[in-house]
Amino acid sequence: MKTSESWKTWLPLIGLLIIFAVVTAVWPALADAFSLPSLSFGGGSSTSVPVEPEPISLEAIKTNLAASEITSGIADSLPDEISPFVGLAVVAGVAIGGIVVVGGGLAFIARLLSNLRNNTMESEAFQEHQNALDQRTKEQIKELRDGRTTHPTPSHKMPRWSVISNTLIALIFVGFSTMVVVRNFFPEGYTINDDGQFVSVTTRVFLVLALITLVIIGLRLRPQKIDGIDETDSSRIPWDFIAVLITGLIMLGLGIGFMAFLNAS
Repeated sequence: MKTSESWKTWLPLIGLLIIFAVVTAVWPALADAFSLPSLSFGGGSSTSVPVEPEPISLEAIKTNLAASEITSGIADSLPDEISPFVGLAVVAGVAIGGIVVVGGGLAFIARLLSNLRNNTMESEAFQEHQNALDQRTKEQIKELRDGRTTHPTPSHKMPRWSVISNTLIALIFVGFSTMVVVRNFFPEGYTINDDGQFVSVTTRVFLVLALITLVIIGLRLRPQKIDGIDETDSSRIPWDFIAVLITGLIMLGLGIGFMAFLNAS
């Protein structure tokens, strides 16, 4: 939306706000003067109560103004009371006037700065200086590039960190699996030996399984294999290994479930 046409959007909105505010303020008086039915949201009939607008006292404002010698004359010229409609008009005038003055001043300053910028950039002197600056910058870059050799880009592959991250993930799954299996046979997570001491079963089982996992990872997961995975990535899928692995996991799950059922019964 263009700046010159933006008033078409915000001016109707401000007008509607002012109209609703005025109607809300004077509706009780209008309803009482013209015997209009008052609004009711309770679903039943309502009885209009006569409303008499009470005047607004200006004693506090006059007292504050009279305390200063500069504003004492203004305090003497103010009345003791004013009508609510006059107060509404004064507040609306101050609010609208403040918006118009501040908004108009900011718009004028922004327009003035924009015109100054456009005029400066379109001037011949600015174009000459800009071209000279661009030429000087190109010459400096050319001087810096002459006689300098670039180093080859270092490799961003870090297979060791891949091994470390996969090892940590495997240990996390080993820990979860250990807690699931052990809590089926030892709900408390510990046993009592002959000396009456509490012995943690979960910790010992986890250490044994973690040691086995580390040995398997040390034999199977090497940084050299991860580094050369792009060369072997196009090989066929080892369906036989996947079938044996899934079958073994199913048998292991059924066995653990059967043992848990026997232990519970």
